[in-house]
Amino acid sequence: MLSGLLRYLIDETIAGRAATLKSFIIAVDALGRKENFDSASDSSARVQMGRLRKALESYYRHNEAVDGECLYLQPGSYIVRRAPLSVAYPDLHRLMPDNPAPAISDREAGNDASPLRKSTRAQQAFQTLARFIRHPYILGTIVLGSMLFGVALIETWQNRPSNDSTYYSPVLEIIPIESGDAANAKRTTRLITSLLADDLSRFSTARVRLSGNTSSAEKEASAGNLYRLYSRLGTASDDTFTLYLNIDDARNNVLIWSRIVVLPRKLEDAKALLVPVMGEINGPQGIIASQEFVLARASNAGGYPCLLNYFEFARSPQKNLEDRVADCLKKPVKEQTLVATLLGVRGMFEIDRSSAANDMDAAAKNGLVFARSAIAARPDDGWANFAMARLSYVIRDCDTARFYTQRTMKANPNSPIFSSMLSVLAPNCDYPYAEALLDQAIQTQSPFNAKGRLLLVLGALSQNRPEKIGEIYNAEPPLSRNGRSIHYLTEALISASTDDRAESARNWALFAASTSTRHVKADQKLRNIIASPELRAQVITYLTQKGVLNTRGDIAATPAALDTKGN
Repeated sequence: MLSGLLRYLIDETIAGRAATLKSFIIAVDALGRKENFDSASDSSARVQMGRLRKALESYYRHNEAVDGECLYLQPGSYIVRRAPLSVAYPDLHRLMPDNPAPAISDREAGNDASPLRKSTRAQQAFQTLARFIRHPYILGTIVLGSMLFGVALIETWQNRPSNDSTYYSPVLEIIPIESGDAANAKRTTRLITSLLADDLSRFSTARVRLSGNTSSAEKEASAGNLYRLYSRLGTASDDTFTLYLNIDDARNNVLIWSRIVVLPRKLEDAKALLVPVMGEINGPQGIIASQEFVLARASNAGGYPCLLNYFEFARSPQKNLEDRVADCLKKPVKEQTLVATLLGVRGMFEIDRSSAANDMDAAAKNGLVFARSAIAARPDDGWANFAMARLSYVIRDCDTARFYTQRTMKANPNSPIFSSMLSVLAPNCDYPYAEALLDQAIQTQSPFNAKGRLLLVLGALSQNRPEKIGEIYNAEPPLSRNGRSIHYLTEALISASTDDRAESARNWALFAASTSTRHVKADQKLRNIIASPELRAQVITYLTQKGVLNTRGDIAATPAALDTKGN
């Protein structure tokens, strides 16, 4: 998030617009807030700007400036500036030695450098250090900083994930909703709390509990990875409530996420507005999973860190991640509530890994062994049922696929991954509620999930409902190479659905250029993203019918069409 924010501010600075930016514009354009959010109550822009300034200062505390100049942001300004360390971060500059001793290179010392010369170098270094700490303020700063660093190091060491201990899934604690004097709010807050507690717990990213409903032992066990969901309900009008949602990381009491949702008084209608929020909070690509992945990715243990690694691999396949997932899925799962989930994930990994392309049917049959074990361990687990449904579609076991599709949606109807993937596969077995799956997937979609957007397009094509493509949210290209490939392919299909042949051809060219394969044929370009040969053929046929590709799988649009946006 901070990298994207910095990149946005740099672009705005270069364009000359940074001086006119406001926190509202930052929140909408850079942080993805809707234009109707309440900037007076949602301080996410100010919080993230503060984090960005501290992150830049921390960077230059440990790294040299490029060409002698640092990037910095003045308080209250969104203009990215460049200046020497003494100007950009004077406090850091004052901690640097005034006249550091010149370094002696190996060439200057010679291969036969004498012990006397080595001793002189050591004396010079000691004298430099002595001059540096002579000032009492600097010495005090060093002592205090060393103490604080020691405390932080001890805490980090004590809370570190290791292969010898279990890294348990985090706890999301729902704090009672504040409602103030809002009319009819008591019943509404009770229903919203019930909805959050029930639906958020359907995801496997974090364990969900209501505040006050846990023993002291349970609180102590989850103190290391605890998140708190704070909510406040206000009256927006006679017909609506405004629900303010914030999540804090209890380890450091830092706000990591916030949303504002305008709810109708009729809660049956309000649920539809809260469903996408569930995935943002506790889904595989949600805020908690993202936070925990950063903390646990160094661990190669089984259980929860392995689940996070699989989520990341499914979002952006990489060889190093594939190897890590293959290794950690073989390790024991000490957290019993995750046994079924990890078995289901291991089953799906059999068709997700790169080697599955050689024989997808055989890979799916291998995966079904783990999926059946997952169902035996916990019949109502969402990932276990999803694995059974997905793998059964691959081998055309339609009776089993339809049965477990229904079971999957019963286990978690709010998962955009479940509904979008199954909406693509369901028509292959004439599942009677395939259209409902796609409608649900569009309702729970996220513009930050590149693969999810592609699945929505493929679902619309497989169901012969191209009009649904127009309901997919706009999105910016992701930072990862694989994410960009998926994004450009999705945009090519979306543009084709509106008969914008030039824009579709431009995006297809960007997709083709961003893929790692050197093959020129469309089917080979698509193979790393779409495993199903039938789906690849469907995409190629659609783009050919729209005039974007010719019968050989090459771009059919004129080269001039590719220059419509300067690319």
